[in-house]
Amino acid sequence: MHRPVALSLSVKVILVCLVVSLANAVWMMWHAEEEMETAILDQVKHQVVMFIQGIAREIAQQSDPLATAQLNNLLQNRLQESRQDIHDFAVRKLYLYDRQGVVFAHTGPGEEGVKAMQGHYGEVIRKGEPFVAKEIEWLRDPQSGRRTAVVDAIVPVRLAGTVLAGLEAEIDLQETMAIIQQRDGRYEAAIAWMIGLHALLLAVLVSGLMYRLLVRHVHQYDQVTRAIGAGRLTSRITGSLPADELGRLGYAINDMAANIERLVQEQEEAYLQSLRSLMQALEAKDAYTAAHSARVSAFSVQLGRYIGLQEAELELLRKGALMHDLGKIGVKDRILNKPEPLTEEEYAEMQRHPQQTATIMRPLHRFKEFGEIAAWHHERWDGDGYPDRLRAEQIPLLARIVSIADTWDAMTGDRVYRKGMPPQRALAILEQERLSGQWDPHLLAKFITMIREKEALPAS
Repeated sequence: MHRPVALSLSVKVILVCLVVSLANAVWMMWHAEEEMETAILDQVKHQVVMFIQGIAREIAQQSDPLATAQLNNLLQNRLQESRQDIHDFAVRKLYLYDRQGVVFAHTGPGEEGVKAMQGHYGEVIRKGEPFVAKEIEWLRDPQSGRRTAVVDAIVPVRLAGTVLAGLEAEIDLQETMAIIQQRDGRYEAAIAWMIGLHALLLAVLVSGLMYRLLVRHVHQYDQVTRAIGAGRLTSRITGSLPADELGRLGYAINDMAANIERLVQEQEEAYLQSLRSLMQALEAKDAYTAAHSARVSAFSVQLGRYIGLQEAELELLRKGALMHDLGKIGVKDRILNKPEPLTEEEYAEMQRHPQQTATIMRPLHRFKEFGEIAAWHHERWDGDGYPDRLRAEQIPLLARIVSIADTWDAMTGDRVYRKGMPPQRALAILEQERLSGQWDPHLLAKFITMIREKEALPAS
């Protein structure tokens, strides 16, 4: 089962900001586009009126303002001019009508009918004021059959202060809107770039603020709480905390960590005290095991210091080695103190003491090394040891050290059934067996060198 992709809090906030920002920008663009197109269309109508007013002034300046042939030619030329790219409108047709509504000059093919002078056509003549229709008129092209949306614009043609005629321009709305949208497309592209840059800037600013005000604190809190959960109870949130809810959370985490550390220390101290009591009970039951553990602890610390372990590791090594045989408290007295060699059943029971020791020490979560030493100090470098048949560096370093110290004391210490051998002879056996696979050969070489230096014994 695949886990869903998890987005970080900062990414979620940035995405929300970007979505809201982009949605707002799109809505503004859509609304602005409508408003702008309406405004541009109004401006276009004004431009058309000015355009045909210019034509009306040209007509008034003609030697014969009502000469049809001349006027047709003039209107045709001006219609062609209107279709150049410099204008924001498209004029479909131009025509002139007189005071009776008769069209006497125009740019289109065929004949034009008489205009109804009771409407806006007559109002332009009577009042002498321009007119721009608000209603759209749909015209069908007689040749193509295509319907075209047009809006009429009419201006009076004056001569010596008298209105002689009306000049009408049919504005092709579809072509005009295409021109407007082409202009608008460039505007939208510029706005889109601006919105994109704004979104990018917003993402950078929000991510920077998010990291400074929130994310870096959350990351530190996460690291500290994970460290506490992993048993590193001295972990704390450091640095200046903000004077807000995050800061209060940081102080609360530190207080919680301090309380957990104190509680665990009290529990561990109580448990260690229980282990000391068990050690005393074991000493009363088997004086040799207690003395043996003390010597193994001393030899282990000497070797640990010789190879350069830190003081914290040496302290773990000292305590762990002291208690490495604590599980023997569950072994029968007759087996512990038997002067003769053990039977197979008795030896099998004796072999269970590492696991029993590790079980006793399991509640000491922060001192897992104690359990490792107890459980695996009888493992072998070649993997033929017990109880888990670990090999080489699978065996923890402290357990490998205690294994060598345990062997050394077993060889040189006095037992109920025999006297310990002299150091020189024990060293000779260890050197001979260094590569036998029982111990870490590198550690054993260090131990042999250390003992020779300590005892001032010559090399073999």
